[in-house]
Amino acid sequence: MFSNCAKCWMLFLVAMQWYETAVNGQVFELGACQDPTVVSDFAVDRYVGKWFNNRNYFAIFQAKLDCITAVYAKTASSISVTNEGFNILTRQRSTTVGSATVIEPGKLGVSFSDTPATTANYWVLGTDYDNYAVVWSCTGLGPIRLSFAWILTRDQEPASTVIDEALAVFNAKGINTAPLKVTNQKNCPAP
Repeated sequence: MFSNCAKCWMLFLVAMQWYETAVNGQVFELGACQDPTVVSDFAVDRYVGKWFNNRNYFAIFQAKLDCITAVYAKTASSISVTNEGFNILTRQRSTTVGSATVIEPGKLGVSFSDTPATTANYWVLGTDYDNYAVVWSCTGLGPIRLSFAWILTRDQEPASTVIDEALAVFNAKGINTAPLKVTNQKNCPAP
């Protein structure tokens, strides 16, 4: 039999998981965030430009969107971020604008105009700059962690060898690839 305190704690964890899933989505797991190695010689100049979202963990801010892209551009003091996708039902464009700052090579802090007080970590775990980028984010919430993961590609429909290389980065760092869902990039409206 559970004590009242244990029941409250379990109820709290279930409520937090529901709340965070409803608000942010993503993947919840027990334990602290991992500390995978990042691209130590990360080159912003080579990273900027347009990327296609090939697959990612579920994220509420990307729900019901396909043809998702991210465009990064250097500014005087940071990196501008423009994420765009199309509603799968209405085909209306959805755009979110934000900025990123390099905290240390391979580790960025990203914030968006709709949540300016929140800065999320954005870790580049691997990239060849020309074909793929593997991005991961994790936030500790007491005894659980909330993770995001993305595979970005330069080509809208990349070769399977490119995706295999990107997945290998996650696997080598012990990041779970099972929750990754492919983003539709077919029949996309013209920019």
